[in-house]
Amino acid sequence: MKHSLKYITILFILIATLGSCSPKGDLSSLKPYIRKTVSWKCKTLNREVPLNIYYLEDKTGAEAKDVIVYIKNSAWERIGQESDLSILRDYINKKFIVITLDLGNDKKATSPYIDNDINDIYSAVFGYKTKSLLKDINLVPLEYRCYVLPEGYRVATDLVFWEVDKHGVYGSLDRVMKLYNQGIPGNPKAPNAKPVSNPSELRDKDGKPFDYSIRMDIIYPSQTKKKLPAFIYSETSQLRNAHTEPTTETHVPWFQMRGYVYVVMGHCFNTTTVAYWHFGDFTLDYWNGLACYSAGVRYLNANKDKYSIDADHMGMYGISKGQYAVTRLSDPHNDTGTESKRIQGFPEGSPEPQPWQGYPSKIACGWQGMGLGSFQSEFITPDYAPTILACGEHDRDVVVKEGYVRFLNRLEELDANYITMLQTGLGHMQSWGYDKKLGVDRYQLVLDFFDRYLKVADKLPPVALMTEPKDSAENVSSKAQIAVYFAPVIDENTVLNDHGMKVVKVVDNKEINGSWEASHQGTKFTFIPSQPLDKNEQYKIIVTTKIKDKRGTALDKESTYQFRVS
Repeated sequence: MKHSLKYITILFILIATLGSCSPKGDLSSLKPYIRKTVSWKCKTLNREVPLNIYYLEDKTGAEAKDVIVYIKNSAWERIGQESDLSILRDYINKKFIVITLDLGNDKKATSPYIDNDINDIYSAVFGYKTKSLLKDINLVPLEYRCYVLPEGYRVATDLVFWEVDKHGVYGSLDRVMKLYNQGIPGNPKAPNAKPVSNPSELRDKDGKPFDYSIRMDIIYPSQTKKKLPAFIYSETSQLRNAHTEPTTETHVPWFQMRGYVYVVMGHCFNTTTVAYWHFGDFTLDYWNGLACYSAGVRYLNANKDKYSIDADHMGMYGISKGQYAVTRLSDPHNDTGTESKRIQGFPEGSPEPQPWQGYPSKIACGWQGMGLGSFQSEFITPDYAPTILACGEHDRDVVVKEGYVRFLNRLEELDANYITMLQTGLGHMQSWGYDKKLGVDRYQLVLDFFDRYLKVADKLPPVALMTEPKDSAENVSSKAQIAVYFAPVIDENTVLNDHGMKVVKVVDNKEINGSWEASHQGTKFTFIPSQPLDKNEQYKIIVTTKIKDKRGTALDKESTYQFRVS
């Protein structure tokens, strides 16, 4: 009997072992749930790749569902070690619409090279300016909730980190009620809505009590011991889009494809806007934004082990109404700050203490496109986190000519660590495409910037983000500024004392006499020539491998930038 039990035990161990040895990519057991198979034309790779769409049932019915695009066999490192089968089976059982894209281990399938193709699929999920992937099989995606996961990643959705009714200042619910009474009762889009006299009476368009929670979603590697930097997208939509609205004109930052934890942090909306539609006094930022967003970062610190976050290296990206979070949290002392405004007639404080107390709320760097933070330059500090200030030249005049200028002047006045892009040809949108005036790929600049401040463990070489004049510039004034912008902070000695950069006349390769001056906390170096440059002559800026950052890492290759004086 003992021998029989022994053999049975061994048999079970063998079966379990064989099961655990199944390939990570073997999804054959999911075949019953395939609703569509497509040969997707991957433009960047210039070939077709298999795309499968799974769902637990034959159709979603009227209820829209979250979508996962799961990218397999790419050329980047697999960080999460949980098997594809385990992850996808779980989300199929939870009634996610699951789409798998197999890139076939193509060596070119890396970010940012592949990012445009990912964006095309994201657009096709919703049928935005292209044929829908889902309409013909009766699967309805929840607008715009599509999570793009590298293999080995999961997404945790609808995580509550702050609540207006509990943590908002006294008077917040009265502001919510005021907006409701001003815009909802009597509106033909809400025929059953009636005026209310107490916030407890507020109901959404489905007749449910208002939901005052502010939530986030986290895309993270599963079953890994490796901690990753976090990229936080400060949301602008009351739908809390997973990335942003789909678009075929540009692509959003796919940072999870680059070894990051990707966080979608909800906006501190006036709850009436979320319960109905976007209008009027849509935000509570000025009275609650600092409390809300600092709580979001504290939440990430409190759960850093669960989501494999390197909490010392979290960056934030916010445009339009999403900018305010970046503006306030870029102050490393935001935990001692105060809100922009007070609600008059109400006592200070909130019904309940602020959540996640005892954890830090700092970010390491940021990108901010003009929006609610445009006129908040008073919150910029001398030790402000490294930031990219971006503004489309075709944005609203009040933003371009007032808010952007005021913000830029304050950054310059404090000699903060920043680089700015007044984006040629763009309006109110994120950084993408080639800027002919600046001479940079704006998206690549953003990636290089964030990588240098957040991927510290990788010891990446410093990078020249931009030069003035731009490379190959013509008709440059003899009095024009000559400057090189770097990330991260450069060891000034390698420029000022070790002769790490020089300006040379092309015709005779003779170096120009002058001196370099450091600014922007050691990220901008400006050349001051001893005498004006000669007209009708060509010059070049040579950036050598003598350049090192503050951590001692050297530039990996010498670069040359040419320009001609008019």
